[in-house]
Amino acid sequence: MNSHMDNSMGTTIDGGTGEEATVWFMERVCVTLKKNNAQAVIKEINGSQATVEMVDDKSMLNVRNGEVSMVLPQEHDMVLVTGGADVGVEGELVCIDGTDAILKESNENFKIVDFVHLAKIASG
Repeated sequence: MNSHMDNSMGTTIDGGTGEEATVWFMERVCVTLKKNNAQAVIKEINGSQATVEMVDDKSMLNVRNGEVSMVLPQEHDMVLVTGGADVGVEGELVCIDGTDAILKESNENFKIVDFVHLAKIASG
C-alpha cells in the first residue's frame, strides 16, 4: 500500500482507496460515530479503516475514517499531540486558553501547545 504525507494539509493520502486519513486517526483516540453519535475508541488502524471499541457495550466495529469524528478534548482529559513541534507527546489537558492548551506530561513538566493539535485519548 502506497501512502504519502501532504504536509500542507496535515493529512495522509492512502493510495489504495484515495481517501484521506486525518492526522488524529490513530490508536487510542476517542471518536464519535457520525451515524448515531455513539462514542468509541480506535483500537487498530488498517489504512483508511479502523477497528473501534464502543464505549457503551465494549463491542468491536470496523469503520472507515470518514465515518467517525474526533472527540474534542476537555480540561482534565488525557490527550495526544498530533501536530506541530510536539507530535507524540501525551499528557493531561490542564487548561485551555483560547487557541493554546497547557499539558502536564507524565514527568510533571508543563507544555504549551496549540489546541488544534490535540486529540483526546483513552487512558489505560
